Amino acid sequence: MGTCIPESWRLLPRGAELAAAPPWPPLPRAETNARSAHDLRIDLTPVEQIVRKTRAVALGRHRCPLEHPQFALGGGPHTCAYIAFHRTSVRMRIGDARPEVATPNHVSFYTVGQSYAREAIGPEGDDCDWLAVAPALLRDVQESLAPQADAALFARPFAPLRPAAFFAQRQLFAAAADPATALNSLQIDEAATGLIGTIVGDALDFWGRSRRSRRRPRPVCQRRRLQIIDDAKALLAREYWSELPLVDLARRLHCSAAHLSRMFHAATGFRLCAYRQELRLRKGLFLLEESGREIGDVAVLVGFASHSHFTSAFHRRFGVKPSAFVKWKAHKVIRAMARCA
Repeated sequence: MGTCIPESWRLLPRGAELAAAPPWPPLPRAETNARSAHDLRIDLTPVEQIVRKTRAVALGRHRCPLEHPQFALGGGPHTCAYIAFHRTSVRMRIGDARPEVATPNHVSFYTVGQSYAREAIGPEGDDCDWLAVAPALLRDVQESLAPQADAALFARPFAPLRPAAFFAQRQLFAAAADPATALNSLQIDEAATGLIGTIVGDALDFWGRSRRSRRRPRPVCQRRRLQIIDDAKALLAREYWSELPLVDLARRLHCSAAHLSRMFHAATGFRLCAYRQELRLRKGLFLLEESGREIGDVAVLVGFASHSHFTSAFHRRFGVKPSAFVKWKAHKVIRAMARCA
């Protein structure tokens, strides 16, 4: 992965219009041996790798540092449908949709032929894990969850990622990446298919495309409302570890606290406090997975007052204590994955 930055490349300024991303040419190591229109075809970029692949799904990693030239270029058009789980926070524009701040609290959806562009909101790059979905499986999901829909299954590019689904996808990726688990293709397909159904079903509820559709907010000053919500998400993503009172957050966004609270919940599905708490816990889980830090140090880094407070919140949210999560053995991961899928 290169880290040299061409002299002509510059980071997009905050608030700048995101340009459409140019298409990426197929790379020599791209997956191009699809046997039919029903199979899965993936074109990898230099900052991606496949963790596991079957004929129906693929699990992959995308790690693009802020200084990498590809960060400014974006990517696409995609050769298959993707569901992406964000590990860092960036502002993204997927297809023709408006740019939105994506954080670990969100899941994003990409259809065949879509490209994306992105913009930094802080010092982080764009890290995510993704599920690529074969056309045949995507049609099965649509027939199961939205059989009457004429439009594409992914009506919008973003939706909230509920805690149970977030933890289930971490379990799936942990098990798939661990050679000791020796998951076969059928196990991967079953777990991934159950997870996809849950995530897409939750998204359809949020988008108002299911029988359990939520009430839509009134379209009052829509453009200003969307800007306030997006700025709030960016602020919380940058400062999730800090104790920022609602009144101060509203003052920085130039609106009333009550108005901000109502708008944010209607647009994101989260209360402001719960949104920040989810960011803290999910960032803490990533640090426990990869950093090797002590649990107490992780607790302080993500904004908890103490080791015990973090442990209690983590256990309530994910059903396992941080110490048990760190020490998991392969058979425990598989058993937990089966319960959550």
